[in-house]
This record gives sequence, C-alpha cells and structure tokens, in this order.
Amino acid sequence: MKLCNIALIGFRATGKSSVGILLAKKLHRVFLDMDEELMGRLEMDIQKWVELHGWPSFRDAEAQLLGELSGEKNLVVATGGGVVERETNRELLKMNFVVIWLHAPSPTILERLEKDPATASNRPPLTQLAWKDEVREVLERRDPLYEQCAHLKMDTNTATIEETLEHTLEALRSLGIE
Repeated sequence: MKLCNIALIGFRATGKSSVGILLAKKLHRVFLDMDEELMGRLEMDIQKWVELHGWPSFRDAEAQLLGELSGEKNLVVATGGGVVERETNRELLKMNFVVIWLHAPSPTILERLEKDPATASNRPPLTQLAWKDEVREVLERRDPLYEQCAHLKMDTNTATIEETLEHTLEALRSLGIE
C-alpha cells in the first residue's frame, strides 16, 4: 500500500486523538487533529460555530481542510466523527490516506462522553435527541459510512489506548507501513 498519510476515523470518544498522537510519534509523522485545527481557523469552539452558523457550514470547513490535508505527506490525522457524512470526503480519505476506523459500541461511547470535560464545547449535539438516543441513531447512520472507506478496523471497546496503538502498528506493518 503506497498511501503515506494515515487517517483515524470513527465516532466521538473512540480514541482518534489519543491514539493518533501516539501513532504519529511512533511513526515519526506529524499529528493533526482536524477538530482542533478547525477551532483555530474558525476562532471559536465547535459548539459556538454550530450555534451561529449551523452544521452545514462546519461540514464545509471540514471538507475544505480535508482537501488540503490530502495533498500533504507523512501525516497522522484524527478526523472529526462526521467527516464521513459527505461522499466526497469518503473518496478523499480512501484515495489519499490509509484509513483506520476506531470502533466502540454506543454504551462505551456514552460512558466516555460523560467522563470527558471537553464534551460540551467540542462535541455539540448532532440532533435534538437525548445523548443515549443520539449516539445510537447517529452510529446506525455512520457505521456503514465508516466501513465504506476504512482500510482497517480497530475495536476500542475494551482495549486501552496503548493496546489500540500496538494493534494498529501491527496492522500497519502487515500493510508494509512502518
């Protein structure tokens, strides 16, 4: 596999940023968290941007950033959970990145979201539903999209960040990426 960039996809709280930082360090690559980069560019947190401008505007900015990153080299990118909602993004991911889907079931995701103090500002509601219902509904919609563009799938349900990192490195080695 000749793709030189790595993208971590998956729902909120599946470990994309945590694993991505360590993965980039191990592979001597540059790490970029798309949500962090977008908050810097937009000069506000995601919650505030979505309140003022809506999700479509955020998704436009996200798509633009992904397009820019597609032309870079030696990156490990933690994408936003919804990046796969646009077909053009899924195509960019498949063509320009080794795409690793970090997956966890909804109860695990809910538990992690409740424990994370950044949830309120960095993870605004995606629907009008209660968290439990929202996670279940959005996962049902997105899981097939994650699967569609993933080269590899890592289960992060019970694995620690370090275990997920080791499994990811093993899978990448099997593809000839070190």
